[in-house]
Amino acid sequence: MWLTRISRENRDAQIGAAAFAAACIVALAMVISGFAHFLEQSLHDGRDQMRLSPASGDIAIVEIDGRSLEALDQWPWPRGHYASAITELDRLGAAQIAFDVDFSANSSIEEDGKLAKAFAAISQPAILPTFRQTNEAGGSQTITETLPIPKFREHTFVASVNVAPSANGRITLYPHGTTTNGTARPSLANMLAKTSGEVDQSFRVDQAIDIYSIPRISFVDLVEGRVPRSAIAGKRVVIGATAIELFDRYPTALFGVQPGVVIQVQAAETLLQGRARGGTGQLMPLIAVALVLGAFLWRRGRSGKGAAKGTAVAAVLAVSLVALALAFDQAALPYVPLTGALAFLITYFAARRAIKAGVSLQAERLTDTASQLPNRTAMQIGLKRRENTMIAVARVADFGEVLTALGISHVAELDRAIARRLRLMSGVAEVYRLENGLFGWFMPDEHASDLDDAFAAARSLFTAPFEIAGERLRLGVHFGNATDSIDNAEAASEMARKRGLSWSSNARGLHEETQFRQRLLGELDDALSNGAISVVFQPKLQLSDQTISAGECLVRWNSPQLGQISPADFIPILEEKGRIFDLTLFVLREALRCRDDARDSGQALNLAVNVSAQLLSDDEFIQTASAILKDNGAPENGGITLEITESAPLVDSVSARSALEALSAAGARISIDDYGTGQASLNYLQDFPAQEIKLDQSFVRNLVADRKDRIMVQSTIELAHALGFDIVAEGVEDAEVLQSLAQLGCDYAQGWEIGKPVDWTEFSAMLGDRKAMQAAA
Repeated sequence: MWLTRISRENRDAQIGAAAFAAACIVALAMVISGFAHFLEQSLHDGRDQMRLSPASGDIAIVEIDGRSLEALDQWPWPRGHYASAITELDRLGAAQIAFDVDFSANSSIEEDGKLAKAFAAISQPAILPTFRQTNEAGGSQTITETLPIPKFREHTFVASVNVAPSANGRITLYPHGTTTNGTARPSLANMLAKTSGEVDQSFRVDQAIDIYSIPRISFVDLVEGRVPRSAIAGKRVVIGATAIELFDRYPTALFGVQPGVVIQVQAAETLLQGRARGGTGQLMPLIAVALVLGAFLWRRGRSGKGAAKGTAVAAVLAVSLVALALAFDQAALPYVPLTGALAFLITYFAARRAIKAGVSLQAERLTDTASQLPNRTAMQIGLKRRENTMIAVARVADFGEVLTALGISHVAELDRAIARRLRLMSGVAEVYRLENGLFGWFMPDEHASDLDDAFAAARSLFTAPFEIAGERLRLGVHFGNATDSIDNAEAASEMARKRGLSWSSNARGLHEETQFRQRLLGELDDALSNGAISVVFQPKLQLSDQTISAGECLVRWNSPQLGQISPADFIPILEEKGRIFDLTLFVLREALRCRDDARDSGQALNLAVNVSAQLLSDDEFIQTASAILKDNGAPENGGITLEITESAPLVDSVSARSALEALSAAGARISIDDYGTGQASLNYLQDFPAQEIKLDQSFVRNLVADRKDRIMVQSTIELAHALGFDIVAEGVEDAEVLQSLAQLGCDYAQGWEIGKPVDWTEFSAMLGDRKAMQAAA
């Protein structure tokens, strides 16, 4: 508001100064809080994607892949296999041989002897890995180093292979080496690249190096002599695990989950190509652009020219900074962070426009343009300056008909006439036009104490007709009131109109909400017995044969008094009041009944029932549900799946495991729902008696458009299958996503592309029938 009172000559300079101050505060807050660094990580990934380039080809990976595990048919392998591999690599002219394989334990004397002899025989000493580990025992921590056995160290070098995820959970930083109990070890990447670095200091792995361009050779092809000399000669070779069965995998910024050996080679390529870059930090570019823009604004202000061109200067600075940063990226010069500086410039631009618009439109936004009466915004501002204020609203009945009879050109005149009568009745200075046919005011204390008299007096003023443009109009009016809420007062006036009352009151809607909850809980038992609560079924498509053999049970509640109630409304209330127990057992019994109907028709059907996480700690529910499952027989011809959220096992793992084991023993399959939204890993969930993972729709929907989501889905499917889980993808809403899931090996798909939730009659017609499923979709 203060800006509206200064002279036109200084206003522009003041706006520029205010916007500059706001930009400084916002940018510094982002930098100090670390939010700028958080955003910069995503921006960094995007910039890396723009400069994606191939590996040098000087470092190759010999993969311990799934094909090699199958061909050599034993794990762990006899160490003679490794002896054969390095002997063959040396024969083919490898410049350096390194391992990302743990040799810290003895195997047989014969096999260890073969490998030790091979290490001694090759022309260049091989590099073996060492790991620094932190151990906790008796309340104290000790740091140990896991080294290769002594006989292997006699003719080899030892290098550290420790990596750790950054704060965002991905591998972005890599140490030059580690120190354990005073002993320094260079990293494997440094030794492969033959570069030095300060031990215990890290560098950023260049994510722009395309890992798919790294030469790769299957271990079994190497030891069986199928690798040509040209593929090995002169190269540095790293032997490591890439098979998903071996679990040596880490998340990366651009390429999803990758084997550890790939990350080791990408780090080595970073050093080999001279792409280990430092950075300027967030403050340096921020201070630079702030100084340039601040100097410009100061000079313009001193000269009396204002700061009208400040936004143009900010735009030029932004473009120049981005161009400079991208040029540094291409030249592998120090990384220039953009988030802090761009936040400053964007905030300056936005704040300047907002302040200027606020100054220009302040009066207009508080006034109805046609009638010149204060509007809803003005009333909202006035409300903020008051406490415990009674608000009154007058609603003109059938205003649409009045508008038709009068014509839009004379509505403003009618509005002013209504406002005059309301001011006369209420004795207030302002009556606000909230919208067509709706007016509000703040009730004086003397009127608030006797609402009947106040609204009777107001209504009497509307008995006399209004004379507008030669027309005599008689208006019906209904009043509503509430404390400290314009919306509630409006709702009260609408309630009065619907009920044919002179006025009605609304106390913040708390009474209505309480009534709703009480009526909902009171209707539950009847709704379960009279069909108001029903179960519908959403089909699941088995992708291997394109048939419907499973579905998910969903609940619908159509109350005669409350209407159609959303599950989002009644499920939380039932959970809060402990009634979710009854609803879940109702759905379970319905699912079993329908399963038996399908079985009698010769169809094997599996139906999924959602189980609230809180029920896993309810012994009575577990016992009752188990008894129901056992009483309804074994699931040879179709069964029941109980879906629990991914987070449920994390809350109380002991209780959850015990509950799930009991339900599983009773004949239920267990499915982990919404996988990917919580913190549980597949390795963690492997310890629970679950047979199915249900991939959350947030990953599935963008599967085709977003490469990262596709990598996440693909790696999850592969690892889940390796661990023995079936995979269900939910939220499938188009044919492209469905086709991609089939290509990735997903087991089941669920979503509107397959079919919407339908009643049992319609669902049962789909079973085993692809054409019926397509019609439903």
